[in-house]
Amino acid sequence: MKSGYALDVLETKNVQIIEAFIWTAMLTLIVSRKIYSLVKNSTANPKKMARYTQSRWSKIFAKKAADLLTIVLHRCGIQRTFETTMSVYKSQALDPHINRERFREEWFE
Repeated sequence: MKSGYALDVLETKNVQIIEAFIWTAMLTLIVSRKIYSLVKNSTANPKKMARYTQSRWSKIFAKKAADLLTIVLHRCGIQRTFETTMSVYKSQALDPHINRERFREEWFE
């Protein structure tokens, strides 16, 4: 989990943030493994079953995570729209360290 979820490079000492990252990584891993197992076991051909490798699966799961989120939200009665997506982008793009001195500040202006 440390390398796959980049938990070794967290730039915070806030215990709540660290715990949230660890829980997120664990929950993601559980969901990924469950869906991987469903996909792998859904084939009747044993030769094909061996071709479902975990490394390939992790890449596919990461690329398709947004699709999975859309499905889960839909089942919860939440419609994923342009407006909701933009709202998330706007809130997440804000730099929480706006007053921090930056290396080569002139490059970012």
